[in-house]
Amino acid sequence: MLTFFEKITIGTIIGFVLFTLMAYGLLIINASFLLIPIFGLMSLFCTKNIFRSKMNYSAADCGVSLRASSSLKHSPPQQVFDPEISDQKAARYSGFRINLDLLPKKQLIFLFFVFILGITGQMAVIAPSGTYFNKDLVFWSSNGHDGAWHIALMEEIKKGYPLQNPAFAGEKLVNYHFFSDIAPAQFSKFFQFSNLDLYFRFFPFIFSVLLGSIAYLLGKKLGGSYSSGVWSVFFVYFAGSFGYIATWIKNQSIGGESIFWATQIQSSIGNPPQIISNILVMLFLYLFYIYLSKKDVVIFLLCFIVAGTLAVFKVYAALVILIGLGIVGLIQIIREKKFNVFSLFALSSLLSAILYIPNTQNSASFLIWEPWWFIRTMIVAPSRLNWLDLELKRQTYIAEGNWKRVLQIETTGFLIFFLGNLGTKFLGLIHLVKLLKKSSNNYLFQLIIFIIIISLILPLLFLQKGVAGNTSQFLQYFLLLFGILAALTVSLIQNKIKLKILKILFIVIIVALSVPTQIGLLYDFYHKPPLAKITSDEIEALNFLKLKTDNNTVILTPPHDKYLNLNIATPPIWAWFDTAYVSAFSARRTYIADTEQVDIMGYDLNKRLEMERKIFIDIENPHNLDKTLKEIGINYIYFPKILRPKLDLNKTDFLKLFDNNSIEIWKVN
Repeated sequence: MLTFFEKITIGTIIGFVLFTLMAYGLLIINASFLLIPIFGLMSLFCTKNIFRSKMNYSAADCGVSLRASSSLKHSPPQQVFDPEISDQKAARYSGFRINLDLLPKKQLIFLFFVFILGITGQMAVIAPSGTYFNKDLVFWSSNGHDGAWHIALMEEIKKGYPLQNPAFAGEKLVNYHFFSDIAPAQFSKFFQFSNLDLYFRFFPFIFSVLLGSIAYLLGKKLGGSYSSGVWSVFFVYFAGSFGYIATWIKNQSIGGESIFWATQIQSSIGNPPQIISNILVMLFLYLFYIYLSKKDVVIFLLCFIVAGTLAVFKVYAALVILIGLGIVGLIQIIREKKFNVFSLFALSSLLSAILYIPNTQNSASFLIWEPWWFIRTMIVAPSRLNWLDLELKRQTYIAEGNWKRVLQIETTGFLIFFLGNLGTKFLGLIHLVKLLKKSSNNYLFQLIIFIIIISLILPLLFLQKGVAGNTSQFLQYFLLLFGILAALTVSLIQNKIKLKILKILFIVIIVALSVPTQIGLLYDFYHKPPLAKITSDEIEALNFLKLKTDNNTVILTPPHDKYLNLNIATPPIWAWFDTAYVSAFSARRTYIADTEQVDIMGYDLNKRLEMERKIFIDIENPHNLDKTLKEIGINYIYFPKILRPKLDLNKTDFLKLFDNNSIEIWKVN
């Protein structure tokens, strides 16, 4: 029987997934107005059921969960009791009365403290962006780019179906996991919440809470103790790479979170599809554990929903889960002639295909065979290890045919990549060995092992078309599960240490070796000014477009000049990077913008880039320009005055609609 905390956590995550699915379905039939009443009634019904059932939890239910047993496929796991938790402290529920003191008070306070620190650390790197400073809208880190793109998608979703690419007007939105933007878009549409607050603050807070909550539940379930749950939360929120060792050697600073390429779990807060997929992967493993022990149809359906929708939240997560699930399913068929797991794989794959394929186009070759690229670039790139001597030695040994030395160097590179990215999570190797020993009869352990292997091997062999480094996102699931396994190892070692002073020393060492990259990340974030801003003049211009133009307007903006340097600490967003900010904050589509993102999605950019350049840089004669723009569907030209077209627009038939100190907007007649 699930505890109250389990029900709240699992119910919230499943509710988010179902809300998104329902919103998408209603969006397709242009009936989004039914979303809130239908989902409201469903939520009321589910909540009523939670509070109506009369349950009495024992200490085993609420203080400790179920220990992972090697006999998982044969019988329900053994319940274990934490001696520190008494029946008097257990949660008791009857009717509408709930005692939330599920743990001894000290344990509950400490767990709450870890959550507060972890959530605060995650929010610190995203919440400040999208705020106003001296009337300008400012952004730190990559939030100016990523935030603009996701807010542009939110505005596109609010327009209704069919969805177009907001940064590539007139083309269907394909090859992108936009499901993470559906819920924020509907909250913005129906409740009139600010897009900025929803994207940078409200949903990140919810996701951060859910990330820690499901990590705690999964760690406690697998380890069978309170401490394994708490350490799981710690490794998810705080444990970084060993990048600080490399940066200290290079320039006596701490940092280097992704110097070995992988972005750590705590940084996924700035990537909605990524953090959602992390939550769903852990939830799936948690539900899969319960299903294997109880063979419950409802749990099977929940597993099916989670695994089947992963592809439209994050296709990388779907690949590692479904491939792993398929292999485990085949093993079960061979060993037991049973089809439970394979049926789950087949049905989940079918749902994934139904949801994913209609929103894809020419995506069969989005992965490119390029083995060892991440390790090679990690070693030689100036922004990473910059260890050119090692690479020169490798090339010399290849030329000499000294393959023993080549193998030695390649092994060194792999170990640096492997251990450097893991940081203290490498302690999970100890528990991984235990899983390997017990995995022959345990399908959950097999699945965890296969997910770890797949999420490590794929980025070592393949790159993503467009932006090669994106394939490193596979490593998130490798780091995520190693973090959980490390938590189980640390918890076990801690419990075996009897002398209190040694136990405290052990904990201090683990924490001290884990957190430097997180501290370095926060320092790097706050000791610099914002990276980009949207000035008050631009906000005025963008609001003009939002309020005074048709919903389906298409806007032409200047090409991004990556060589432009305004020599100011916080440049305007258009001088900083090519982004979809005009689409995001005007709620209108642009002819072409954010070319990096659009290129990743597989669109042909060349003709539009040529037209954009032609209008802003090459054309001096306005002959037939208005006709040309009308033919390609452009309604307005928007530009900062510094980037005004070479062509004198006063010599055209265009009408100037807006002009302030910084921005001009012209209408194509």
